[in-house]
Amino acid sequence: MQYRRRDVLKLGPTVGLGLLAVAFGACAPAAPAPIAATAAPAQTGSANAQWDQLVAAAQKEGKIVVSGPPAPDARTKLPDAFKQRFNIDMDYLAGNSSQLASRIESERAAGQYTIDLSLGGPDTVYGTFLPNKWLDPLKPALMLPEVVDAKVWPTGAPWFRDPGGDTSLQIFNSISPIGYINTSMVSPEELRTSDDLLKPQFKGKIASYDPSVNGGGLIFGSVLYVTRGADIAKQLYQGQQVAYTRDYQQIADWVAHGSYAIGIGATPVFMAQYQGAAPTAQLVLSDIKTIVAGGFGIVSLWNQAPHPSAAKVFANWIASKEGASIYGAIDGSAPVRTDVDASGWLDRSLIPKPGGDYFDTYDYKYVVEQRQPISRFYDGLKQQG
Repeated sequence: MQYRRRDVLKLGPTVGLGLLAVAFGACAPAAPAPIAATAAPAQTGSANAQWDQLVAAAQKEGKIVVSGPPAPDARTKLPDAFKQRFNIDMDYLAGNSSQLASRIESERAAGQYTIDLSLGGPDTVYGTFLPNKWLDPLKPALMLPEVVDAKVWPTGAPWFRDPGGDTSLQIFNSISPIGYINTSMVSPEELRTSDDLLKPQFKGKIASYDPSVNGGGLIFGSVLYVTRGADIAKQLYQGQQVAYTRDYQQIADWVAHGSYAIGIGATPVFMAQYQGAAPTAQLVLSDIKTIVAGGFGIVSLWNQAPHPSAAKVFANWIASKEGASIYGAIDGSAPVRTDVDASGWLDRSLIPKPGGDYFDTYDYKYVVEQRQPISRFYDGLKQQG
């Protein structure tokens, strides 16, 4: 197996299908017009008073600490939009959830509590945050009428994915491409099924986001394992001398520049920068079910948060039409809400259709019982070399 040090040490954070929107900054929704510090979406009676009280308490706290995707747009546009809407400063921590978990474990062992809310993928949330009881239920904190409105959620309510149905809110759901190919090196007609990836002519010409860690490589790798079995997975990732990386920019560069003909786990956001400038196309395999994933779209509320009111305000805002639209463009993801049209920043082919038959990679049982062991399987393949 081709697993070179230079391929893996240029680390880039991942989560689930963290579709990072560096290339979509220009088409992100405009920030809302300035409003009064305590202004909020129209409500009536006690609900309005309760919201105003929460916003006032959040403004008294003065700031919020949020962890989320490492996209440059996220680092700037999320804090700016939230500041403009509520006059609350944001410290934004960019990184992947596994790195965050290590930080939280060390801090909590020392009695320190520094983060209010996280935006991430399912693996670390389901496998570490929830079992360690680091999170507060989020459902009781949702109060904006447009957030709890059953009509805007395909599931009839905000979409909580944890077994208790109240802590892990998924706000995105997008079709996740398997990867991309360089059409000057390989024709789409040569790659119709997963068996075609095993052809001798592709040996040493395939790169993948590392399937042993959370990210686009594991999304395809785990679906391949579940649908085709461990033997096919081993033949591909080990027998074809697949080169690994943990940098989404690097795998996009590899495919666009022809370093590798096939890039498994390359994301639409990073490939978009080469549209019209490099001969690339999506990798489509007819025997692999269409995959959906939620990007950095799992919202988690930390317990013992230093700014609990600001965290609740942000949770409501990010799940609202405005917040989901701004963040959806940043993450390159389609909001679950039915009143948000993601086609302004996302190709329509990547927006799931109502009633479609998809492989849901954010399903709790699948992630905990299948995907995590599969990640260890791929890690074992790497160790074998």
